[in-house]
Amino acid sequence: MKVTWRQVVRWRMRRQLLVEPADDALAVARRVCGLHAQVASCTELIAGIRSAAPPDLDTALWRDRSLVRTWAMRGTLHLLPADELDVWVGARTDYESRRRFPPSYEREHGVTGEQVHAITDAIGEVLGAQPLTRAELAAAISERLGDPALTAPLSTGWGAVFKPAASRGLLCSGPAADGAVTFVSPAAWLGRPVRPVDAPAANREVLLRFLAANGPATAADVARWWGEQPGPARRWIREHGDALTAVEIDGEAGFVVRAEDADELAAVPDAPAGDVVLLPGFDPWVIAPRSHREHAVPPDRMPEVSRTAGWISPVLVVGGAVAGVWEHERREGELSITVRPFGELPAAVRDGVQEHAARYATLLGAAGISVGWG
Repeated sequence: MKVTWRQVVRWRMRRQLLVEPADDALAVARRVCGLHAQVASCTELIAGIRSAAPPDLDTALWRDRSLVRTWAMRGTLHLLPADELDVWVGARTDYESRRRFPPSYEREHGVTGEQVHAITDAIGEVLGAQPLTRAELAAAISERLGDPALTAPLSTGWGAVFKPAASRGLLCSGPAADGAVTFVSPAAWLGRPVRPVDAPAANREVLLRFLAANGPATAADVARWWGEQPGPARRWIREHGDALTAVEIDGEAGFVVRAEDADELAAVPDAPAGDVVLLPGFDPWVIAPRSHREHAVPPDRMPEVSRTAGWISPVLVVGGAVAGVWEHERREGELSITVRPFGELPAAVRDGVQEHAARYATLLGAAGISVGWG
């Protein structure tokens, strides 16, 4: 199957709900493989620009419990649909089975691989529906294992030692307590057992969901998004070839798309996308797949988009290409947006920016909005 990058761009903008929004944040999380939640303010905007109405993530997380906040792909925090947790846990448990803990891990985190396994089991024993702060959970684990020396490495803010337990479905975020993060048992919190889907079925489902929102993609794209070496991703593609179609994009081979999406992709007009959108920080359209990012971002501008320590900037996208970065500030109910384009923009594009910026005023509850150009 042969397509052009212009077709891919137009199709992926639609698949990412940037042309026709979903009903709510839960539907967005289903489509884009979870909402990136490392920075809470970005999460609201990622969901908001893809939803028909401003999202209420607190209600979904803490009252309805339809979303779960946990560490997922690449070891980063995401909001996942609660009723899909068994799939993600099945795939992440398989990922954990391949993890190794070299001496560098102990030097960085203060625990050995053997201790990580013991800590993970202990988390499953001490966590319930009652939220525990990081300090409370660290103390409970240390007491359960009879090792006070574990308290220090368990109390660090990054939570690296807790991530294997999250992968196995033994830990997720609870509601904040006086500004402090808390953790709960997903099974107790949701009121149902967490039954991980077996690895082959879970990996197949995760692969197809990724391609549904991000295809066509390469095995390397899948691996980077999932957070591991290319080998397992290549194996997934081989094992589930019955559900995939090979794609060549403007002469570049090595891409695959879901077979059920092939006709729809092929039918997309080979013409400029024409869309003008402002995407928030850490937006999934920018994060994955990497092969698309390399075509969408001018090489000399990549450091402004993918910044130090993995920070992904808010970007201006024009016709499927990143044409600038932007930032916002809210003062006394007024929203001020500053766009820093990578080059001269036609008047029609500037008008499109003004129109799309108005959506952020609604999302952020601002009475007025101004757009400036850096």
